[in-house]
Amino acid sequence: MAPGMGIKAPVPRTRTGALTLASNMDVIRCQRLQRECVWSDDMQVIPPTQHLDFTSTSRNVNDFDHPALHLTRPSGQSFVIEFPDIDRATVPYIHHFATFCSRFLAYPNDCEGNPFQEDLAPLAISSPALLHSMAALAAAHLSRTQKHHELIATKYYSMALRELNAGLSDPVTARSDSALGACLMLCVYEITRSESSTWHEHLQGARDLILYRGGPKKDNYLTRFFSLLDVSGSLVSGTGTLIQGPYWIEDDKNFDTDGPKRVNTWPYYDNTNHVVDEFHHLMVYMAKLSALSAEAMGDQDPAIIAVKAAQIHEGIWEWWDQSPSSLRDQSNDWRRLPRLQKLSVAETLEEEAYSSTKSVFAGCIIYLNHILDPCGHQPENPEVIKAVSEVLEIAKETPEGYGLEMGLYWGLFMAGVAVFNDPVAEDLIRRS
Repeated sequence: MAPGMGIKAPVPRTRTGALTLASNMDVIRCQRLQRECVWSDDMQVIPPTQHLDFTSTSRNVNDFDHPALHLTRPSGQSFVIEFPDIDRATVPYIHHFATFCSRFLAYPNDCEGNPFQEDLAPLAISSPALLHSMAALAAAHLSRTQKHHELIATKYYSMALRELNAGLSDPVTARSDSALGACLMLCVYEITRSESSTWHEHLQGARDLILYRGGPKKDNYLTRFFSLLDVSGSLVSGTGTLIQGPYWIEDDKNFDTDGPKRVNTWPYYDNTNHVVDEFHHLMVYMAKLSALSAEAMGDQDPAIIAVKAAQIHEGIWEWWDQSPSSLRDQSNDWRRLPRLQKLSVAETLEEEAYSSTKSVFAGCIIYLNHILDPCGHQPENPEVIKAVSEVLEIAKETPEGYGLEMGLYWGLFMAGVAVFNDPVAEDLIRRS
């Protein structure tokens, strides 16, 4: 989810399906997000995000100045994070992480109640591994347009890796959110920097830390973020998920506590968890598809693969048919539809989330067909043609410059696998 490397030109289909790391896994590819983006007057505009600043504070004249991150939410509430021992050269990178990168890690352009800002960033005060992993990720993003940040990103990455490995010998540190957060940030860093398998090693490390902590907790934002990386990454690698799901689903039957279902407050525009719940149910089928892909690459009988594929196909369409009409029947040109009153920012982000979910669903349909016909020997499947068209229509309607493209990369990735000899579609995929 998010901007930088770009979708590559379609390549010949392979049995593995691991064509490139350019899907939802690309969670911080944000170079295009710094461009000015102007929507026409009849579109539902998301206003620019709030200004956040890094300044120095001092409790009294005898104290040394402490760099402090001043955060102001869209609601007007503000809070301050002081970093008394931070190296001054690191200040701009932590500022960039907290004010920019954190907004695009899991949900598009969302900073109200964002736990990567409000919960994770303060932990960096006492965790050098987390501090330097955040700085590495921020420097890596900045290096996409300013090359002199590349060596700095590498330096912070090496420091974070060394500090994390040293800290894991302490059981308390190993169970902490700061350790898990650092491991996940290093995973994201590797995803954005290369096409090597190192990102998967960090993800495996995060898996081990989660298990060491007692297993995944559904209401923990780091577990939710891990599940997104795990499921998305398994689709790209075709290896199956590292932790079997659906631990990311919360309902009254399988919730961790004896009390009523807990409603997460993030993303803020989904105050009933309706949007997230639908996507989490779609993730169940994404995980099943990745497991089936792993089986298909093995010695499994093709007839058995076909039977399992048919079961997944039936299940995912049953989920889609029972999904709310606000998702299923959403028009791809919803931004341009006439309204008596413009959508609020929260309502707009909710619609954007539905568009992203529709794109992911279409990508899953393409992926399922790819498992059954990896080399494209069969005639084009009308269902796949329609899914590709849906992804491209959604991408064409999505405005650039707000981080909204990040939810479309999995669908675009799969559309790129399925599209051949269509210059217009290929150009849209590359630009997005």
